Amino acid sequence: MILRFFRSAFATQYIAIGIIGTLLWSRTFFAPPAMPAPDGPVPLYALIYNLLHGSPYLASVIGFILTLLSAFLLNRLLTKNEVVAKNSSLSALIFIALMSYFPFLLTLHQLTIATLILLMILERLYKSYNRNESQELTYVAGFLTGIASLFYLPFLLFFFFLLISFIIFRNIDWHEWVGSFIGLLTPYVFLSVYYFWFDKWLIRMLEYKKFFLVSFDPAPFREPAFLILSGIILVLLIFGMVAVLSRLSEKTIEIRKKTILLVWLVPIIIVSIFFSASLLKYHLLISFITLSGLLSAYLLRIRNTFWQELIFVGIMIVLLLNNLLSGFL
Repeated sequence: MILRFFRSAFATQYIAIGIIGTLLWSRTFFAPPAMPAPDGPVPLYALIYNLLHGSPYLASVIGFILTLLSAFLLNRLLTKNEVVAKNSSLSALIFIALMSYFPFLLTLHQLTIATLILLMILERLYKSYNRNESQELTYVAGFLTGIASLFYLPFLLFFFFLLISFIIFRNIDWHEWVGSFIGLLTPYVFLSVYYFWFDKWLIRMLEYKKFFLVSFDPAPFREPAFLILSGIILVLLIFGMVAVLSRLSEKTIEIRKKTILLVWLVPIIIVSIFFSASLLKYHLLISFITLSGLLSAYLLRIRNTFWQELIFVGIMIVLLLNNLLSGFL
């Protein structure tokens, strides 16, 4: 029943998604988690952190709004490009559930912002598919990658995602490669001028140099609850990839390429894990873009969804109880 309800995309479905998201985030009304401290040279996030870390309720409200916005943007992006069936809202529902799967996520953090910007990048890459002259879009994609890295430094590695998209969508055009690289550098040119003006350039460059050292903290995977939920998500991701890719030949060339690009996010996420430092437990959220798209594409394709609905409702109940009761028992 619930999955069938979200096979359409009317105002009612989006209101329902907002209500479900509010329930999953209801813990923030009485015990909002703290914003994670800036890790590495991330000037834009550090600015936001300085403004909001003393107001955890406000930070959680902003985090929820951005997460809900990302869910609706992802849904529009996937349905418009026919990666999933048109006129459905299931991708948004799955995304908002995944982004709320543990209590520490129920606030504004670096990955909330980076994930939203990644969706904006993906939207421009999809638009560039049918354009012979796409330098403007690829420059903006590179520029947004640079901006996102000022919130979350490992996002720099997603520049390779841009290059992969150029290879998948068309023959190699050096104009796109150079244009996207100039876009990536543009925020750092202004940032370097700022640091140089205030005599901080050398100190900041040494901080950026540390980024190239492999650094990640596996401590979250020693927590049973986090390990179990992350394991469930990994199984769903693998299942979604197998289910969708096995029937990819039934799609048009354009849809195939756009779906393959979505899947290519996964190896980039895996590589960038090794530079996530203390934010490993947040880093995995980027994969929810791919996971939401693949699972919704699979669920919208099948007719008899009894067992899938039963499992989905069970997972939703577990997430809600975990968010409400974790740390209070």
